[in-house]
Amino acid sequence: MFSRLFGARSRERAQSRAVVEALYAEVVRRTRQPVFYLDWGVPDTLDGRYDMLVLHMHAIFRRLGALQQEQAQETGGRKEETEAAGLSQALFDHMIRDLDSNLREAGVSDMRIGSRMKKLARGFYGRVTTYDAALSSGDDAALRDALDRNVYQKVAAPPEALAALTAYVRDVMAAADGWTWESLSRGVVRYPDPAGPSRESAS
Repeated sequence: MFSRLFGARSRERAQSRAVVEALYAEVVRRTRQPVFYLDWGVPDTLDGRYDMLVLHMHAIFRRLGALQQEQAQETGGRKEETEAAGLSQALFDHMIRDLDSNLREAGVSDMRIGSRMKKLARGFYGRVTTYDAALSSGDDAALRDALDRNVYQKVAAPPEALAALTAYVRDVMAAADGWTWESLSRGVVRYPDPAGPSRESAS
């Protein structure tokens, strides 16, 4: 269904949109968890929330990338033509549209929106590449440095907060390894809960 998203019948397109919207809504909900900003010192700004969005979206894209390989092997086709690839592209496009809308609501002019969106897209790919390298190496120091440079780029990160965020990212990626195509294709994704006083008081 997802690999034929734009050529599908209207009912299938509606189902695809519903799945993408459900996944993205859960990412946004996680991005807004108070613990990140109140306990871990992530800047509660457009940039800070963007970085938390990137981290949570990256987990889904990373898992969908693995599922593309699996589906391609099962069908004997190209991974770019798999349903996981279709969902990944549709989710990325939805994210870009949402970021564009948020910038406009924040007052960014039409003349500047293009350059800002290009900067966000480059930032996304740059962060994902850096995080992937750190995650693949298994080096917590590399991951911690990457988070410090990107998430806390304009503030001094409290050491204990940076350690907590690093551990959380590891937990998220470990959880993502268990996400199945069946659940993702239904719009269901479950992130581990971040630990912290604000999370406990909000529950």
